[in-house]
Amino acid sequence: MSDVFKDYKKQKVRRNITIISLSLMFALSLNFFLFSSSVWQKIQTSVKNYGEQPKVVSKDIFIEAAWTGSDILDLKIGSDISKASELTASFLFDPEAMKLADLYSENKNVEITKVTNVPGIYFVSFKYKTPTDIKSGTTLWKIQVNKLKNDTKIVINMAQTNFLSNSKMYELTNSSFEF
Repeated sequence: MSDVFKDYKKQKVRRNITIISLSLMFALSLNFFLFSSSVWQKIQTSVKNYGEQPKVVSKDIFIEAAWTGSDILDLKIGSDISKASELTASFLFDPEAMKLADLYSENKNVEITKVTNVPGIYFVSFKYKTPTDIKSGTTLWKIQVNKLKNDTKIVINMAQTNFLSNSKMYELTNSSFEF
């Protein structure tokens, strides 16, 4: 009976030595692979960039607060547009949290048409009397909102933002606004 236990102990020791040596070989090969190749540099770069803020990509059209604490928002253009004859945008928001009070432009060359059939969804068309070049950073129009719930954050999303130039329709990238 003692021979069986001795054989078992020998096999157990061999198995443990084999597992330990294979683990050590695997760790050394992984270490060699990581530290002697560009993979390690890529991992380091990935870890270093993790804490950085993502770069903000400018949108073609976006909403911005006119000034702090106000219920007036500016709709601004983020890239140059040439010979625009019409701009269209859809605004989507929670009708229980806010109401779109007014949309107006300081540009006298524009005619604003508001269409809404559903609460919280506004389709707005801005037709220019003459084709107009719009520079980046220009405030296209102002949006006056009435907050119905002051304790909650309100999000306004834009959809289907387009402009018409030389009888061709072009899409504009947009973003949401939270206040």
